Amino acid sequence: MTFQTTRWSLILRARQPGERGEQALGELLGAYWQPVYVFYRRLGASRDDAADLTQGLFTDLLARGDLASAEPGRGRFRTFLRSCARHWWSNERARAATQKRGGAALLLPLDPDDAEAWLATQPVDTMDPEALFERRWACTVIDRAIWQLEQDELAAGRREQFAVLRAVLDGSPPRQPWAELARSLDSTEGALKVAAHRLKARFRDLLAAEVRETLPDEVAAGDELQELLTALHKRAPLS
Repeated sequence: MTFQTTRWSLILRARQPGERGEQALGELLGAYWQPVYVFYRRLGASRDDAADLTQGLFTDLLARGDLASAEPGRGRFRTFLRSCARHWWSNERARAATQKRGGAALLLPLDPDDAEAWLATQPVDTMDPEALFERRWACTVIDRAIWQLEQDELAAGRREQFAVLRAVLDGSPPRQPWAELARSLDSTEGALKVAAHRLKARFRDLLAAEVRETLPDEVAAGDELQELLTALHKRAPLS
């Protein structure tokens, strides 16, 4: 999976008409379509209809110029997108359902397999669509930070070390004793623990940077990150 950098400058560029705006919209979709997709799935849409609704929402944002209201000073992009997704479901879903792939709408490829696999692991009756959107958004942010960290480690020639240490990024202990892991990498236990500490610090930095990309200046990345981490454990009450 390839992630493009998604900043407010990209959101602003997605408003532009023509190929430049379409390219930026495609990058936005590639980064953030899964939270919208699982939102629609939890609302009851089928796999195909959720894909059509998701594609229709992003296409409509471009065609109608609604991204003009997504200003850095007016709030968080995830909040803006979640609100748009709800509005599209409530007021545009009948029209979206008729705009199947192959219609006149701007078509942007989606592969729901990853989203479906993730959705299958989520509780069916204890999480409302908005909570699921927040949870998938949080996972997306984490996935993007891990992907960037992996690219950095591969570029530095530390593929095997990253494969070993990736499991400890969330604070969990390694699956094998440190000494055993160190021997497998022809290293020492002390050196490997230092490497793990540095990797976790770099991961936290990348996570904060990823969060910061869709925030207005007045919102602290730490506050947003805490909200997203909370969303990972949040369960909506049974109705």
